[in-house]
Amino acid sequence: MEPREYDLMYAIEETYWWYVAKREIVVRIIRHWIKPRGPLEILDIGCGTGGNLLALRRFGPATGCDISAEAVAYAKGRGLDDIVHQPDPQRLPFPDGRFDLVTALEVLEHAGDDVGLLREIGRVLKPGGVALLSVPAFPALWSVHDEAAHHRRRYRKAGLLGAIREAGLTTVRVTYLDGFLLPLIVPVRWVRDRIVRGKAVTTDFNLILPRWLNAVFRAVFRSEWVILRFGSLPVGLSLCCLVRKP
Repeated sequence: MEPREYDLMYAIEETYWWYVAKREIVVRIIRHWIKPRGPLEILDIGCGTGGNLLALRRFGPATGCDISAEAVAYAKGRGLDDIVHQPDPQRLPFPDGRFDLVTALEVLEHAGDDVGLLREIGRVLKPGGVALLSVPAFPALWSVHDEAAHHRRRYRKAGLLGAIREAGLTTVRVTYLDGFLLPLIVPVRWVRDRIVRGKAVTTDFNLILPRWLNAVFRAVFRSEWVILRFGSLPVGLSLCCLVRKP
């Protein structure tokens, strides 16, 4: 990402509606889809400034890694000690078969070789271990946000599932996320992009919302769990997959 985006992430990760509601859904997915029977050894790839790690720790010891030294420093500033700098974006600095659960939330879209990174995820998983992946959906929704975040791609469902199969992993469940707000977010991005394109490169997180609207967006996003607990959303800004190592 642009370096200034890490400053912004650290400042808003505990309050901004998208970060907060996404973490709540991830916690519920682990609890209800994975149903852990004991502590899990967890790796969070692309841990950023550490907000997700704080939530993941409730399920067991959680380690984070990130290619950005700035992000690692911010995460350690939250009191998270088990954070590793990952100098090679295509190679995870961990031994084979260490983890029960790997999370890669908004990570694969940054990888030059996403299949290679998925194979690395499989390498560090224990046999039968699972990974929770989320990626931006629909190439047609490409925007200034993707450029500022240094995304290489947005995914079609078939493309993501194909990459998972090619990496030797098995898809357990797949759904879209952030679908309820899609009819609002798409036109807002369309207008914003035509105002700032060529003038600034900025993510959605620079759109400061009034506190009441932030709370409304959080409530709408988290309410998707009513469907996700038993089924899946047919459309959304993101794709989420639970995959298993054979």
